[in-house]
Amino acid sequence: MSIHKDFILTPLTDILDEAANTTHFVQQGIDIYPLSDYIMQSIFIKMTGAQEQKMKCICWDISTYDFEARYSIYHNWSFGECSSLLDKNKILGIIINSISKNDANFDPAMMINRNDIIAETKQCLQRFFENSGINEFSHREYYEFDEIFNAVVPDCIYYIDNNPKSKQRVFFRKSCDGCAHKNDEGKPLTCGGQKNLTFMYEKLYAHRNRCAHNLMSYQQNLPSLRTLNNIDYMYENYYIRFALLIIIDIIITKLYKVFIEQHTTYYHG
Repeated sequence: MSIHKDFILTPLTDILDEAANTTHFVQQGIDIYPLSDYIMQSIFIKMTGAQEQKMKCICWDISTYDFEARYSIYHNWSFGECSSLLDKNKILGIIINSISKNDANFDPAMMINRNDIIAETKQCLQRFFENSGINEFSHREYYEFDEIFNAVVPDCIYYIDNNPKSKQRVFFRKSCDGCAHKNDEGKPLTCGGQKNLTFMYEKLYAHRNRCAHNLMSYQQNLPSLRTLNNIDYMYENYYIRFALLIIIDIIITKLYKVFIEQHTTYYHG
């Protein structure tokens, strides 16, 4: 039995629900605007930190049972703080490979219902928006998030490449090239700006580093008018950031359940 199991299986959405409950009775007004930004950043840091720790705990649990994986993981640790999308995709590959060693017919696509994941993610964020006491100052962010994620399709959130040799699985599609889901102008449906979830995650990662290393303490606090006018600024959005973290959490948790059940059955069955 893993001592990390309960922590890993605790959904990140619990952090959002706790924040909504805590702020539910906050009096709305312009005077709480600074508080709202502080709370959203605090939620974001808690969610990114929890996910990074989950990834490290998953690596430890895999290494406990899979000695080959232990060597590849810890002989030359290459996952940093498990915060970048590259690092998280590496860990995704490791857990899938470890499960497949005990079940040659295992197909993660069969247990990951991507439409359900998209729906669950949107429901979680709608619940947070409706119940939070600071939602007065995030209407624009929420509706932009909702518009963007209404165009998200299954291939966007969990992608298997077409290379028969690698069949690499990644959390988010790397490129919209070749995507069959286009609008009337031939552009990918993701917000009409030809930006995909990988691009959005890079925005998330940059903001994670700004917050974690307190880079904003010596940088200008407000974006320039040129920055605000750039279409890419719409992705500086806490709801998008929360959504990406939730999607990763749901997928990795489902896979971890399979892994831990395999080894609990093997050692205790």
